[in-house]
Amino acid sequence: MDLRQIQYFLAVVDHGGVTRAAAAICIAQPSLSQAIRGLERDLGIELFHRTGHGLVLTTAGVALVAPARQVVADATAARAAVAGVASLRAGRLDIAAHAALSVDPLTSALATLRRRLPGISVRLLEPRDDEEMARLVREGSCELALTYLPIPDLGLPVRELGSQEVWAVLPPGTPAPDGPLPLRLLHDTPVIGIQGHSALRATVLAALAEAGVRMRRATVTRHREAVVPMVLAGAGAAFLTRWYADEAARGGAVVRALDPPVVCRFALVHRPGTLSPAARALLELLHPRG
Repeated sequence: MDLRQIQYFLAVVDHGGVTRAAAAICIAQPSLSQAIRGLERDLGIELFHRTGHGLVLTTAGVALVAPARQVVADATAARAAVAGVASLRAGRLDIAAHAALSVDPLTSALATLRRRLPGISVRLLEPRDDEEMARLVREGSCELALTYLPIPDLGLPVRELGSQEVWAVLPPGTPAPDGPLPLRLLHDTPVIGIQGHSALRATVLAALAEAGVRMRRATVTRHREAVVPMVLAGAGAAFLTRWYADEAARGGAVVRALDPPVVCRFALVHRPGTLSPAARALLELLHPRG
């Protein structure tokens, strides 16, 4: 039983016979009759009594009318939903992202996406690490993921989008020269470490090691939202991207660019194949061509 057979069955019911139904839906009468008999064979029961005066619904045929109308209505709604997604009028976009990338650049890109495409809803998840991020993308829980580079070979397409500078964020009142802060001046400074997403941490540690700088681990947390309050309370220094550094500066922290600069690259990870229209629209906002 297929949708076409159901539609033909309802046409016969609504138009009171094969002849009028065939004319109404522009199909040859023998083809319509054959489709109705095919539907009866599929169901294993007669839907019409064939009398000298035409077709009359059997008890089974009467029972089929309401479900058949529901099937056609559901198919119409499904086509409309798909068309809405394809034309970006509706749909949902699921994204996994590192917390810092959720703030910048994702927040402004999503705000623009919502203004342009108000029918698109977004679900944003923060994976614990690269392995969980890959799992969310592979299994289809998230279509896109934003993460810092480098990452292990995940067997997924990776598109580099841009980079972010890392800033030194020091407790209020910490003596620091104006301008970019030489990394060597941070030697033996207590630092607040952030667990998870090793790429960002590895970039900072590599820069410190190259400068011969050793820092003392004061606190380790997985809760990125707690880092700025910890710095403001004097629990230690931190290395943060610009948005978090600005937030700390507003609270009174001493914030400095680094010398030499420490820059973290970030990328979009997705499943193989064609991205959905909503995902392509977001990618264009994150990394416009030209």
